[in-house]
This record gives sequence, structure tokens and C-alpha cells, in this order.
Amino acid sequence: AWYQRRVRAEMQARWMAELVCGAVSLPTSTEMMNAINLERAWERSWYYNSKRLTLQKIPILYNDQIGQEIGCKPDLWRHPRLIWNLLFSVSAFQWRLNGPNAWEGAAVQCGKMKPVPFYHYSMIVLLSLLLLSLLSILRCFYQLIF
Repeated sequence: AWYQRRVRAEMQARWMAELVCGAVSLPTSTEMMNAINLERAWERSWYYNSKRLTLQKIPILYNDQIGQEIGCKPDLWRHPRLIWNLLFSVSAFQWRLNGPNAWEGAAVQCGKMKPVPFYHYSMIVLLSLLLLSLLSILRCFYQLIF
């Protein structure tokens, strides 16, 4: 959790730097209020309603959102060898692959990242669902032909 806070703080600092430099601009107050209301509605539907849990973010999605705004969200298709690592591990390096203040060594560091063990199970489930879908499609195709 502590590591994710540092990564999130870096992304927020990078966004602020881009704002001060004029590379990004603030949305209108109406757009901001709409975004806040959508975010709160999502949080209420996703997280347990508690006075203690006031602000919840999924770190990788939050960092991707900021990265999208400042132009440093990792582009999987520009880094095909890193797709596995980018999808199944989290590191500050992945938001240094492209965009402002990109770092040449980021790709090497991303390649060294080890996928989080929990994600292996997610991948097994995902591949199983994909296989079942493929078998279902083949079965339908077979029935159409014969």
C-alpha cells in the first residue's frame, strides 16, 4: 500500500507540473462537478458505505486516468514485449515509457517487473473464459455447417 501511495503522489505531482507549465488545463467547474458526482456514485456502488472509508481509488486505474490526461498512459501496442508485465504488475516505471519526461530505461525496468501472484489467478480465469467462449463459437459454427 505504501508503494502505491508514492506512485500516486508522483503521478499527481507530474499532473500539477503539466498544469503549471500550461500543457494541460483544468476542466470547467461544471465538468469537475459532473466528474465528482460520477466518481462518488461509482464509489457508493463499489465500496462498503462507511464514515471511515471516505475516498477509495483503484491505484492502477487512477494512475492511468492521470496518465491519460498528461499523455503518459502506457500504450500496450507500442511496447508489445511488455504487455504481460504491464497488465499483471504495477510499477512507477510503466508511466515513464512515453509522454512528458519519458525515461529511456523504463522499458528495461518494466521488463524486470514480476507479475503480482494474485494476477496469475485472474489470468487463468480470463484464459478459461476465453477458451469457453471460443468453444461455444466453434460449436455454433459447427451446427450452422452441419
